[in-house]
Amino acid sequence: MESIFPPSYLFIVLGAILTIFIYKRVNPKITMYIIVSSVYIYFYFLLNDSPYLVNYLFMWLALPLCAIYLNSRVVVLAGIASFVLTYYAFFYLHEELFPNVVQGDFIFLVMFGVMVTSLLLFFIRKINEANDKLQALAYLDPLTGVANRLLLKEKFNFLKTTKIKSIALVFIDMNGFKTVNDTYGHEMGDQLLEEIASRLKSEVRDTDLLCRLGGDEFVILFSNLDNANLDIVKNRIQSTLETPMFLNQQTINVSASIGTYYTTDISQAVLETMLKEADKAMYKAKGRDLKYEGGAVTLS
Repeated sequence: MESIFPPSYLFIVLGAILTIFIYKRVNPKITMYIIVSSVYIYFYFLLNDSPYLVNYLFMWLALPLCAIYLNSRVVVLAGIASFVLTYYAFFYLHEELFPNVVQGDFIFLVMFGVMVTSLLLFFIRKINEANDKLQALAYLDPLTGVANRLLLKEKFNFLKTTKIKSIALVFIDMNGFKTVNDTYGHEMGDQLLEEIASRLKSEVRDTDLLCRLGGDEFVILFSNLDNANLDIVKNRIQSTLETPMFLNQQTINVSASIGTYYTTDISQAVLETMLKEADKAMYKAKGRDLKYEGGAVTLS
C-alpha cells in the first residue's frame, strides 16, 4: 500500500525556503506572500503525486492557517488558490478523488470555499478593529489623540537604531492654563487642549512625533534638524499658539513657554535626560515670558 504523503524532498524544499527567508530577514510582506504561494505550490504537487481525498481536505486547512497573518489580502489570495486547486482536483483528478460525486456538485465546493473565506475576512476585520482600539489605548492620549509617553519612548528608541544626523526635543508648557479651567470649567479646558494639539499637529512632519506628557505639557520629537531650523520651528510654534482661539463664543489668547534640547550624539542620547534638559530650558523661558509679558491667558 502506498503512503498518502508525498516524497520527503517536498517538505525539505519548503522548509529550506522558509529558513532562508527568516535567516536573511527578508521584508515580512514579501516573506508572507512567498510562504503562502509555496504552500499552495506544495499542495499542487501533493495532489498530483498522491491524489487522495484526505490530501484534498488537508489542502483546505491552509486557508484558515493563512488567517494567522491577520491580512485580508493574504486570505483572499489563499481563497483564490484554494478555488483553483479545487477546480483542478475536481475536474482533472475526479476519478481518483471524487469517484461517486456528480460534476454538478462542484458548486457546493465553491460555496464552501466562499463561506470559509468570508468568515475569515470577517474574523480578521474584527480582530484588527480590536487591535486598533487596544493600540490607541496603549499609545495615544485619549483626549487629544496625540502620542503618549509610551509611544514617545518607543519612537525615540526606534530613531536611535536608524541612520539620522540629530535628535531634538521641543518641550511646550501653556502659561496660566489653570485660569481657563477656573473661569470656564474643565470642559472648556479640554476643548482648549484639543485645539492646541490640533495646531501643533499642523507644525510637525510625518517623521516627527507630537506627544502630550500630561496636563498642558506637550513634547515634539524631531529628527534630522539643525540648530538653525530648530529655532525656526520653535518660533513658528510660538506664533501658532499665540494666535487667538475661539471656543464656545469666547476668544482666548494663550501663550506658551518653550524649551528645546538638541544633540547629534545619537548613540549616547537618553530620552529622560533630554526631557529634563528641555524642561529646564522651558522653565527658563517661562520665567522670561511671565516677567516681560505679565501673564499668560487673556479671556474675552
